[in-house]
Amino acid sequence: MGAKEAYFFNTPTHWAWHNLPPDVEALFTKTPPIKDVLDLALGNNGTYFVSYRDWDERVMCRHYNLPNPLTEYLYHSHPQVIRDLLTLSITIGPYDSYYAHDKTSASWSNLPAALEKAILGRLDNQDAWKTTWKENGREAPSFVSLGDDGSYFMRTVSGGGSWDLRCKSEGMVGTNKFLDESTDFQGIAGLFLFPSHTTSYILLLTSGKAFSNLPENTWPDYNKMAPAFPTCIQSPLPIPPMPQPNVLAPPIQAPSPVQQVQFQQQTQPQFQQQQRQSPGFYPQTPPFPPPYNNPQPRSFYSPNAMVVPSGGMYAMGVVGQPQQPQNPGTTQ
Repeated sequence: MGAKEAYFFNTPTHWAWHNLPPDVEALFTKTPPIKDVLDLALGNNGTYFVSYRDWDERVMCRHYNLPNPLTEYLYHSHPQVIRDLLTLSITIGPYDSYYAHDKTSASWSNLPAALEKAILGRLDNQDAWKTTWKENGREAPSFVSLGDDGSYFMRTVSGGGSWDLRCKSEGMVGTNKFLDESTDFQGIAGLFLFPSHTTSYILLLTSGKAFSNLPENTWPDYNKMAPAFPTCIQSPLPIPPMPQPNVLAPPIQAPSPVQQVQFQQQTQPQFQQQQRQSPGFYPQTPPFPPPYNNPQPRSFYSPNAMVVPSGGMYAMGVVGQPQQPQNPGTTQ
């Protein structure tokens, strides 16, 4: 989700969006249509990055107003993007902060101090072309999300990670408790935070279940998307957990919108859609999920994970014997 009620929800079978930058919206209305959206990041001041598979199978990207270090990482003085667009993942935070990575390299700038410390503690070696991580790559960050006021979530290939949720809303407190009681993040596909929406989040489990708190204007689209959340699996590569291959299918366009169902806490992650001014993509007969209360899921950490307190955060590394976390924040 971005500023001015912008959002984009994406599953292997469904898309939904609203108020995206014009150049991004044009991708969904052009002929012939694109086949897939690989990554989409929204920031303030019109900032965006989108990578997609076009109708002819070419993988391409568009972007605007990116932080200078991110632009340098993408191009490295070349006329075209040199990073692997198939595995490239970008998260954009406030104050020109970002974390970007593909299967062989990573780049970041202006991150919260605790997150940068957690990343550097896992880094083995880095140059312009390749980034290597400790534990034969198992300590590589595979998912990073940046929120407001220094909030963040990071998980690693091995299921370790680090987090800091600054917002004290009921849903965030419940989510923080869930993370705090977890042994590792192997069961978490990602925790999506949004700099322009302090209290909003989507906690997506690898099972395909999700817990969320989103703005009311997103509910109609989100409720349609929820049944389509796939199960995910973490590969050995430093990329986010990906949908299981057997659930992949092209997005389907529905002929008309479905009446809004107002759920306080929705289930399953994605991004928003347009208010019917541009076509959205939905299942033909979308079932609606039951409403969820504030997330209080059970713990699902591995028995050999260790939590190391670090300035109110827990930095994950999967080594040693389990310990009880003393404050919310990091997992090893």
